[in-house]
Amino acid sequence: MVALAVSTATRASDLPNVPTTLEAGYANSDLAVWYGVLMPAKTPRAIIDKFHAAGAKVLATPEMRQKLRQLAVDPMPLTPAEMDKFVADEIAANGRLIRAAGIQ
Repeated sequence: MVALAVSTATRASDLPNVPTTLEAGYANSDLAVWYGVLMPAKTPRAIIDKFHAAGAKVLATPEMRQKLRQLAVDPMPLTPAEMDKFVADEIAANGRLIRAAGIQ
């Protein structure tokens, strides 16, 4: 099997010589699977910040980095504000796709 491209916005760390679909000339083709922790909208910021700090600490450990590498996962740690923007951008992008495809 030969990898032709990856669909993420940046090259995969395990496949540095494989271009992205964007680099291969396919506009608007970046698509990544992502995981995040979401909390109710009215969760106090102090709780969100505490949870974020604990998660960032775990992600920084060599053991977690090793496990994620075994799973071919490139971590994308975000601050709570960055995650808010990321989710909003994902919702907007998927909304555009839905409208363009005429899905109701």
